[in-house]
Amino acid sequence: MNKTLWLYGVLVFAGGLVGGAVSGEIWRPPSAAAAAAAPASAPAAAQRIVTASEFVVLDAAGKPRARIDVSKDGQASFALYDRDSHPRAQIVVDSLGAPSVKLYDLANKLRLALEVDSDGIPTVRLLDNHGQPRELLGVDGDGEPGLNFYEADGKLMRELP
Repeated sequence: MNKTLWLYGVLVFAGGLVGGAVSGEIWRPPSAAAAAAAPASAPAAAQRIVTASEFVVLDAAGKPRARIDVSKDGQASFALYDRDSHPRAQIVVDSLGAPSVKLYDLANKLRLALEVDSDGIPTVRLLDNHGQPRELLGVDGDGEPGLNFYEADGKLMRELP
């Protein structure tokens, strides 16, 4: 009985392999079929690369929903916008190579910033609805972690450790 089950398993596996190979030949996508039918002496297909200093993705209404660009000073950014063209998320690499991620609320206020400065020091900042930093989490240059809490007026309320 055990050998029979093992044999059925092998047959099912082999049937799946053969069926997959045959169906791949029969129902090949048009572009793949055309490429396979092209003579060997045909020139290679052009690379699909778009080169620009700015790239904007528009929605059906023609409003920008995403933007990739490089500024004159060398800062590269990728931004996502809501349907009213307000920024919601942004990834930036500044001209010195320092990356950051910024998230905005529905009132267009920066609420979360993740940054690694040019010295390699990472920080996470949480901001209130007035744009004031209320929390800072980071690791200093010596590898020591820190967590700071701030009052609404920007005064340090508590520092850990």
